[in-house]
Amino acid sequence: MSLPFDRTDQPVAHTSPTEPPVSLIGAKRGSRLTSAGPGAVVTDSPQVAAGEIMRDVRFCYHIQSHRSPEQLTRLIHAVKRYSPDSLVHVSHDVNGAALDMAELRSLPNVVVQLHEGGYGDFSHVDRYMAAVDWLNGEGIPVDWLVNITGQDYPLRPLDQSEAELVDSGADGFMEYWDALGPQSHWPRSRVRSRYYFQHRRLVGLSPRAKRMLRPIQAVNRVQPLVRLHVSYGLAVGRRARTPFGPDLRLHGGSAFASLSWPVVAYLREYFDRRPDVVAYFRRCLSPVEAVFQTIVCSSGQFNLVPDCKRYFDFRGSQFNHPKSLTAEDLPRALASGAHFARKFDYERHPELLDLLDAHLAAAARQE
Repeated sequence: MSLPFDRTDQPVAHTSPTEPPVSLIGAKRGSRLTSAGPGAVVTDSPQVAAGEIMRDVRFCYHIQSHRSPEQLTRLIHAVKRYSPDSLVHVSHDVNGAALDMAELRSLPNVVVQLHEGGYGDFSHVDRYMAAVDWLNGEGIPVDWLVNITGQDYPLRPLDQSEAELVDSGADGFMEYWDALGPQSHWPRSRVRSRYYFQHRRLVGLSPRAKRMLRPIQAVNRVQPLVRLHVSYGLAVGRRARTPFGPDLRLHGGSAFASLSWPVVAYLREYFDRRPDVVAYFRRCLSPVEAVFQTIVCSSGQFNLVPDCKRYFDFRGSQFNHPKSLTAEDLPRALASGAHFARKFDYERHPELLDLLDAHLAAAARQE
């Protein structure tokens, strides 16, 4: 599928002949495996390889990335610095920038898996569930699964964030709202266009093409049967019968959450039990901002804090992208109480991560 941002087709760095072997677990014959040392491993097979991974893990940080390998490596270092016993599961876009694994060779409990990436489509959900399936397949019983992107960075030492999650007594921290209710953050027209139509992606669009084609979306306001969208590439949707009703109330919220394992296990079980619902969301726009909230909130089983503990700024957003944060945004982000912020453009403002590292070190010393 064509994607609305630039990509490179560089290969992932190959293992040198002197690197130690790793054990393959369920990897397909002929799949390419590269090792980052005794802890971190990477494979381009849809199945995963594993080296020496600790089994006694309470927190798993699932990172989806597609660009800036240096920024990704720096993020992983920050996670491991303040949560050394955590597991980091990276889902890197197979069509994204080549990863430099050299810095990861010394880090235990880091796993890198390559997946087909996307934007505003179901690939985000598939990659999340691939992390869940990998954890299940390896028999690693984590307590919490926290998902972020390669352009996130911690705002607090992670041991403090983890303590807040555990001490809360909640089952998860997830932003959510009834999509058509009075507290919804979305206009009703957006809800219906995204989730009451089944869409087909026709072609990826550059930012310039999106701006040029935006006027064609006016057709959405004059008839009820077809939708045209440009935010996630050129997509056409047709009105469809939905699975929503009293037992499955459509909810929305941020794509990022910190969920305890009972919630994650329920999502996995629901995906297996209701493939019809999964198939429906697969053809919605931005399903990752609704499918988990809809399933979990409709269950009525979990105590959720309606706060994802992420800082982002969508003011003046174009095509559903949050702004790239600057030094002027850091005081507001640090005062927000969030655990992570996004997004940071490391190529343009590498000094921001230096500032955050200094803040994290100072906060850790005060513990």
